[in-house]
Amino acid sequence: MSISLLRITALIAAILWMPVAGLFAQDSLDARFGSIPDSLYSMQSPADNPDAPYIITNKELDVSFRETEQSIVAVLEHHVRKKVFEDSVREASVVAIPYYFDNNMEHVVNIQAYTHLPSGERIPVEDGDIRTININSRYNVKEFTMPQVQEGAILEYRYVIQRRYIEELPDFFLGHQVPTAATKLTITYPEYLRYQPFVEDYNGKIDHDFVYTDTSSVPKVFTIPQPKPIVTERWMAYNIPAVEDEAFMSSMDDYRAKIKFLLSEFGIPRQQLENSWEVVVARIREKTNPWWAIRSNNVAEARGDSIASAMEAQPPEAIQDSIFKFVNQKVNYSGEHRPYSLSRDRGVIAGQPSDQAAINQTLISMLHGAGIDANPVLVSTRPSGQINMDFPSFYQFDSQLVQSKINGETHLMDASFAHSQPGLIRVDAFNGRGLVMGQDSFEWIDLKPEKSNFDIQVAIDAQLQSNGTLVGKVNAQQGGYPAQFIRQQRADGNSDADILKRVLFDGYPQMSVDSVQISNIDSYNEPIAIAAQFEIENYATSFTDGLKFRPMIVGYQRENPFKDKSRQHPITLDAPEHLDLLYEIDLPSGFRAPESRQNKILRFPGAEFRETYDTSSGALKYEYQIDISQKNFSTDFFSQLYKLYERWVQLSNTAWLIEN
Repeated sequence: MSISLLRITALIAAILWMPVAGLFAQDSLDARFGSIPDSLYSMQSPADNPDAPYIITNKELDVSFRETEQSIVAVLEHHVRKKVFEDSVREASVVAIPYYFDNNMEHVVNIQAYTHLPSGERIPVEDGDIRTININSRYNVKEFTMPQVQEGAILEYRYVIQRRYIEELPDFFLGHQVPTAATKLTITYPEYLRYQPFVEDYNGKIDHDFVYTDTSSVPKVFTIPQPKPIVTERWMAYNIPAVEDEAFMSSMDDYRAKIKFLLSEFGIPRQQLENSWEVVVARIREKTNPWWAIRSNNVAEARGDSIASAMEAQPPEAIQDSIFKFVNQKVNYSGEHRPYSLSRDRGVIAGQPSDQAAINQTLISMLHGAGIDANPVLVSTRPSGQINMDFPSFYQFDSQLVQSKINGETHLMDASFAHSQPGLIRVDAFNGRGLVMGQDSFEWIDLKPEKSNFDIQVAIDAQLQSNGTLVGKVNAQQGGYPAQFIRQQRADGNSDADILKRVLFDGYPQMSVDSVQISNIDSYNEPIAIAAQFEIENYATSFTDGLKFRPMIVGYQRENPFKDKSRQHPITLDAPEHLDLLYEIDLPSGFRAPESRQNKILRFPGAEFRETYDTSSGALKYEYQIDISQKNFSTDFFSQLYKLYERWVQLSNTAWLIEN
């Protein structure tokens, strides 16, 4: 027989009134705290990672439980030690303890920290040195800096997190950006609960066992009932390698070795719990349902109906665009993203600071008023990692988008994203999968917002003068994220000339522009169009035998974002990218084009780089086209992706000799 997590609250209330034997709370921290063995002072950097600035020598977590008048509280006692090899690295000395403060779920208490110097002196962290930093609407961080850190020092700290939500425990990370010598996690269970562990991103050995502690003083006579022993479950792992922070990762947490825990048994007697996404959705509907606000947003619904009535002859896509633009221009985004909100439509439309969910719930209500089917989509942003489908939990969601359906076509959008449009969402929200929360159903979707890309087309028609000055005109079209950036720049009061230089000619202080025109600012279904005349003094370097000319005038990539030629983790780009650069450069009289260059194509699944050259007319005519049609690549394609970017960098840094 199994029971749903939805019944846990009632069961907890019943358990708290039962005189149950064996309820246990671990009162004392590890006795080794503050006592540093000599072996740590003599420890050297690991042979397989000699450049590590420090290592984590010990990481321990003891979990126990205590009962209050209204709830059961998980008590998480942490103890960490680090050995410093390079004192200039800030990450070694700064300690950040994240905790879930929303709804008073977690509290951090009893922080103690010391720097143990090689001389034997011990320097404490004072209470006044500990600061609280707000990260977002859910999380705070307790942060402090270890004092007088020097090479060879041992940094040691401990703290306690008191957690009211016991349906799951915080992730216990085995892997970090530096090697970890030893980790240990223990859970001391009361009689009425057990957890199911999920080990992720770790193929090494984990020692796992149970310890049964007999606390009975009753004589061991079979006729006398014996109390049940206290059960402690333990996990221990050693020599865990560092997790490398690589360019274009979805999130480091997606690849760090960790153990996750879901409550799997509860009650007296214990019963199996049903853990599934169906249960999670049912819990959302009961406790954090975005439809509460959506159904109550009568002002927004009426406004949507009014807009649709005024556009009765227009197709529904045009009505949707108009409603989206109305909300997008009216709102005052507070910077907080969350999966649901109780805030209502009046404040959102009035321009009061509003979180992302409140804004998008207002948009959904307006779309409903216009007769357009729309639902909230719960997602996880990139800093929080991708959604783990094998670990059903509401707390994986930290953001909300909107999905509409018109004539069988779906549109993904976020009205809190300034100067955006349907199909264009923030890069951080473009992250794997999302849960579409219908009023009576739900479904999972892959996030594929059709306009969330980098789309840049540039054509340059110019004359290279004998003194190296380049004079000509530029015409460009930009869509997706570049168009959103330009609209934001215009709204911020930047001139068209400044915008042109920033988006196309960044890095040319000696450049002058004239007749700059930026159009389609308000036509969101059209790409931004840019036209201008320009002059760049000394663009080409003059030599006795000619001019050195850099062919990649705009769209250059000076460095390869992939620093190494090897790769551990899959590649997650910000978004698909399309770059088309077309050049036609007339040469000064008496100068001749360089020898004909060979056309090239670098192509593999999901990406293509095409180079086309034509110097038959005596002018320089060439085109570079980079088309990366997807954002996710496995490590199997890393070498090819590296070569694509390396070729881009090579062309950006090369120079042609234009001989006279």
